[in-house]
Amino acid sequence: MKSFYVAIFVAYFYVQATSATPNGAPTKACTSMSPGHLVSGSTTDYIKTQSLSNSRYSVATMAKNYSAGSVVKVWIEDSQTEGYRGILLQARTLNGDSALGRWNTPPANTKLLKCVEADDAVTHSNTTLKTSDAVYEWLPSKDYGSIAFVATVAETHDVFWVQLKSSTLTGGASQLYSNCHLLLTTVTLLISTLLQR
Repeated sequence: MKSFYVAIFVAYFYVQATSATPNGAPTKACTSMSPGHLVSGSTTDYIKTQSLSNSRYSVATMAKNYSAGSVVKVWIEDSQTEGYRGILLQARTLNGDSALGRWNTPPANTKLLKCVEADDAVTHSNTTLKTSDAVYEWLPSKDYGSIAFVATVAETHDVFWVQLKSSTLTGGASQLYSNCHLLLTTVTLLISTLLQR
């Protein structure tokens, strides 16, 4: 009988631990970005995400491109200016499902998370209200090609949007520099060859 009560106790705390994530997204949410919030009183039914088409939130950045070693600033815009309580934010290739680059020290009430490599995602550290004043700084280590910032944003435990995407950013200056350097080298070799004839 004692083991029965221990099993009930363990099950209760397991449900409590997996039914909400007030201290940030778990690493198991890194790929799907789904928070996995359980319906109140259930151990098997999950709350469904809101439709992306009716999201009051959007992932915003002023950047159109990026380059290795240069910071890109990202924030969550809210059409109703009421803020959000939970977040999971990553940079991804357009068809990818893995986090890229790393994030600098995040704003108050958020923290860094390791999905693939250290500091490649940001999540909430508590359910304190966050606003568009919270600016996240992404630092790419190389050119990943075309990317977008992808976020899951929670208004409340029961109301959230999964995988909201920013506009597309392209790998910028670093690729441009490589292309120009290659072109200049090719032209120099061609001129040198012509002068030797």
